[in-house]
Parts: sequence; C-alpha cells; structure tokens
Amino acid sequence: FKNMSSSSTKLIQESYEILSFKMKHLPDFVLKKLKDELKETPEKKRKSLLELKKMLDDEQLTGGIDFHEDFLTQYLRHSKYDIQRTFYHIRSMFLLRKKDSSLFDGIPDEFFLAKESPKFFLLLPKRCPQGCTIVIFQYAKYNPNELPVEDFKRLFIMLFIQILRDPMTQINGFKFIHDFQGTTLLHLKQCTPSNLYLFYHAAIHCIPGRYKEIHIINESFLVKPCWKVINLFLSEKIRNRVHFHSSTEKLFDYFPSSILPTEYGGDLRENQMENWSRKANADHKHHGVTGQPNFF
Repeated sequence: FKNMSSSSTKLIQESYEILSFKMKHLPDFVLKKLKDELKETPEKKRKSLLELKKMLDDEQLTGGIDFHEDFLTQYLRHSKYDIQRTFYHIRSMFLLRKKDSSLFDGIPDEFFLAKESPKFFLLLPKRCPQGCTIVIFQYAKYNPNELPVEDFKRLFIMLFIQILRDPMTQINGFKFIHDFQGTTLLHLKQCTPSNLYLFYHAAIHCIPGRYKEIHIINESFLVKPCWKVINLFLSEKIRNRVHFHSSTEKLFDYFPSSILPTEYGGDLRENQMENWSRKANADHKHHGVTGQPNFF
C-alpha cells in the first residue's frame, strides 16, 4: 500500500480488493468470519432466535413486542451467540428507551439542509481490508450553538442504529478516527460527565457495535479531561484498541492511503456518502421498538 509504514504489521489484507461501504452480498472471507469467529450457523441462528424471543417475551420491558429477526440477529452476532449477553444488551437498550425515548427520534430533516453540524460525522465510502466500516468524527464541525447537545445525542444514536442494519458492519465492526482539530471551550462545555457517560453507555451496553480500532488525532485541550472520565468506564479490551497519534501520518500504519480523504494525506478526493446521514435519518422514522430489516 502506498504511504504505508514499512514497519507496520498491523494491516493484514484479508480481502484482495478494497470493498465499498455499500454492498449487497457477504464475501467469502466474511462468511468464514461469521461462522468461525461469531459462531453463527443456520441451525444455531434458528435455535438462538427462538430462545431469545422467549426470554424477551417473558421480560416485562420487552414482552409482547414483535421484534424483527434482523434486529435480534445484530445482537446475537455482537455477543457471539451468548444468549445471556444478548439479552442483557437488548434490555439495556430498552431501559435507555424507557428513561428517555426522545433519544431515539433522530433529528428534523431540515437540520441537514440548514446546519453544518450534522456533517461532523464522516462515513467513508470504502472499507478497510478487513471489511470494517470507517467513520471519522470531525468535532470542530459541530457547533453547539447551532445544534443543541440533545439533538447531537439523537443524531449519534440514529447513525449507529442505522449503520448497523448493514450486515458487513455487524460482522466486521467499526474503526473510528476522532479528529479534535479546532475544538474550543464551547465543545468542552458539552463534555459533562453525564453526557460522556451516556455516549459510553449507549455505545458499549446498548448498541451492538463491534469496535475494532479507535484512533485519536489532532489532540486539543479537550482530549485529556474527556479521556480521564471515559477511561474510568472502559474495559481493558477496549482501552487496548485506542491509539493516540502525534501526527495524522501515523494513520497509514493502520489504513491504506486509498481509503482516507486527501485532508489526511490519503487519496480519497470525493466522498459520495455525504447525503447518507440525511437518508438514514429519514429511514430511522420507521425503526420503532421492533427494529428494521437489514440493508441486504
């Protein structure tokens, strides 16, 4: 790969081509991962769905809800078919819903046309060689005076719930790049312990995301206090997947240049995914408590 650090052994190319985010099938290497790593077979899936549905029906919070099987399968895959763990995560999601159902509403459509803030979330059009979905968070684009923090939370939860309708993301997981370039005191004011805990709790205990790598670049004064708080909650497993980089060039130890935008020294000039968030927000209106079908 161009611009790759020669000393890097981290980047193992599992797929012979760089795959797009938008896909309509699971490649062979992903089907193998699904069976070997996530323990899914057609028979195991069928039996586990029956068992999980019974557990959810017997639970006061979730009894009587006709869940979409694709939605339940996301959680089974996330927990590698550990039924108790699956049940815990779905129950946590519903406890969060019970506490504040408005978190799951998405944001008004006009915000995408009139405000710059929703653009803080950059979904890349290409996957890493392992098939992961790559998201760059550019926090300086988020203006708390323009988009209240409550809407920021709704946007955050909507985006994750909608991306996880993609089976490739369910199986291969996410890689995140958190870019703090240009963040200000206004951003720091939003980083209250309760807000930081909500993002942690939703991401780790409620949303069935597999977080493979988390990269921190362009550190500002914001990072240290936030990391001190979040670090208290993180498991060692997740903590070991967080990488702080002194320069953006270090990203090439983990990503091929062909998938990163030019502003980070990569080759990606145009991102066709800019309207994805708006469409996802519109689709989110149909999510409800039952979940939605996968993209494919």
